[in-house]
Amino acid sequence: MRLLIVDDEPSILELLGVALKALGTYKVKTATSAKQALQMIEGKPREFDAFLLDIQMPEMNGIDLCAEIRRNELYKNAPILMLTAMSQMSYVEKAFEAGATDYVTKPFNFEDLKQRLNTARKLKYSKASVGEAEDNPSMMRSVLYHESQDYASELDFSKVERFIGRAEFENYVRQMSLSKASQTCAFALRVGNGAEINVQTSSMDFFKTMMKVAQELVYGTQSAGSLLTYVGSGVFVCAEHGNRLTDTEKLERAIATALSTATFTGPCPEIAVGEHAEMETFDPGSGPKLIEDAIERAMQRDVFTVGPSTQSNVTHISSAPVARPQSGYVQRPQRPAQSSQSSGSSPSKARPDRQAYEKMLLDSLRNG
Repeated sequence: MRLLIVDDEPSILELLGVALKALGTYKVKTATSAKQALQMIEGKPREFDAFLLDIQMPEMNGIDLCAEIRRNELYKNAPILMLTAMSQMSYVEKAFEAGATDYVTKPFNFEDLKQRLNTARKLKYSKASVGEAEDNPSMMRSVLYHESQDYASELDFSKVERFIGRAEFENYVRQMSLSKASQTCAFALRVGNGAEINVQTSSMDFFKTMMKVAQELVYGTQSAGSLLTYVGSGVFVCAEHGNRLTDTEKLERAIATALSTATFTGPCPEIAVGEHAEMETFDPGSGPKLIEDAIERAMQRDVFTVGPSTQSNVTHISSAPVARPQSGYVQRPQRPAQSSQSSGSSPSKARPDRQAYEKMLLDSLRNG
């Protein structure tokens, strides 16, 4: 696998270079700035299979670099792993929105790094298959219009604001658990008659129907700035953290009302929005469990029925987030506000004792 590693600290680049040679057959090139990295890929043939980008860099940080790489057609599906400290949850969230695939925490656990690179390698080939369909008109038509599309399959809403792929979403939730983000929650929306819509309409019309639901979900959660994904089988999942949570009952009413007045080729989608599920522990299995719990709550909830009284009393407005305890949920104290930074600025570099740690790892790898 051909990798480009971008970090403004030479010691990190040297550390990763030595480690990757020990871990497997990786061809590594490095850059010490986002500007240098862009010069290595812009206007040139595809040279890299994946990228490792430091979030903390001057002039242009790794988040903005990630977005720039995604704008390059040659790398729109290439795995991008962010190099980050676990405490930087706000930056990790922005990185996933910008198109990041996964993350690697600092200081590095090399077994974890190897596992994530192997996952990125598999993702590279699955993304390539999608790209092949997009570049082949006849193949793309068969994907869009085939009558028996797998209902359980994931749909691509990557061009919808704050939507990320399912694998990226699972990685994001995992990072939330590792960073112990305050009030980490998730809720799900299910289209109760999704299977019926899938059978009665073409794949294109089914996609358009689900797209309408996705857009209303984005509109209803915009104040909270939540990240979203579609997991298949008519189910959407939303992850939130902090002291402001979306009012799921109000969101359900608003989306159901908006859908009831829209025009669809097939049946109107009937939705149910489950209550928030809270991340109860912070361990490797807590992320997947949070997603499962959120989906289960949506599956247990009846679809919301829109009647004349509902349409007259509910206007199509953004569902404003509220700070409120959920069932079995105790609200934690609010964290002190962090100073905001411009998108092109570099996050703070508080790295206690890291130089000594890196030197120790380098010495051990060289001597090993």
